[in-house]
Amino acid sequence: MRGISLLLPLFLIMALILPGAALAGEINWNKAGASKISLFYPGVTSWEFLTSDDHRLGGREIKQGKKDCKHCHLSKEGELDLKADEIASGTVKMKRSHNPFEPEPLPGKKGLITAKVQAAYDNDYMYIRIEWDSKGAGWQKKASKGLPDRVSLQINKSEVAFKKYGCFITCHNDLSTMPNSPSRKEVVSNGYYGSQNRDDVRLYAYYARTSWSERKPQGELDKRIKDGGRIDLVSAEINNGEVAAHDGWIMDDRKWEDKTSVEASGSYGDGRYAAVIRTKLKSTDKFDIQAEDGDVISVGMAIHEDGVEKRKHYVSFPFTVGLGANADVRAEKISR
Repeated sequence: MRGISLLLPLFLIMALILPGAALAGEINWNKAGASKISLFYPGVTSWEFLTSDDHRLGGREIKQGKKDCKHCHLSKEGELDLKADEIASGTVKMKRSHNPFEPEPLPGKKGLITAKVQAAYDNDYMYIRIEWDSKGAGWQKKASKGLPDRVSLQINKSEVAFKKYGCFITCHNDLSTMPNSPSRKEVVSNGYYGSQNRDDVRLYAYYARTSWSERKPQGELDKRIKDGGRIDLVSAEINNGEVAAHDGWIMDDRKWEDKTSVEASGSYGDGRYAAVIRTKLKSTDKFDIQAEDGDVISVGMAIHEDGVEKRKHYVSFPFTVGLGANADVRAEKISR
């Protein structure tokens, strides 16, 4: 899903922090190291595809937990080995079933984009800055249909499957707009979704449900959560020149929280977005990741552009962010 290669040498961030918590304009990002993260258009690629005969040898390796996505699809030079443009255009099909990777291609959709990612942290917060080329539709006008432009990060520190396969462990063939998605009537009539007045199926970890309609036993869920299986979810949404932060989580469902400690800022200029997401290292929210000096965190990134809905976004392979530690993206500590 993601190609990772170092663009700049990693420096110690010598940033001047204004009083209070730092955001985009208060960190000297020119002094921070930067990494290039490749994102691709996945079409209807799902966890079920990754573990199926359609994925051939890769499916067998993933079932056994032997190899990660980057082992087969990332070159030594950090370039993705994927037919991303063909997926986006709908011209490439799966090996065994011959189903298209994208049954509803969007005209002119690129298969690959690249984001520059930087990170920093202090005693209280972690800051992740993402910059990428864009038409800036969400910045220039309010979304009239579909969704605003946005960048979202799935974050986890402990789950082995997430370290290897990233957000694909939460993407399934029965999610809303995916090939095996249940009808709205079926979803509403299900006790879990009906109680929430929901008619859509959202992201869930493969180890938390056997299908969209059946959760794993509560005891299994509790143990997995205790072992670090819940995935933190943060997003910077860009709409009509404004940036809003959203905070949520993924386990047996994807939920956004009403109250959030996450903050976001951003800008658009010269054909590029820049967004900064700030999260607490030691949040009192039980749904948030807890992190400290020396931790290496796994991250999966998604970017939505031009009002696309649901699955029609770009995704990355999992990459790592190290808090003062070597990783794909090294975050240096800053002082107030």
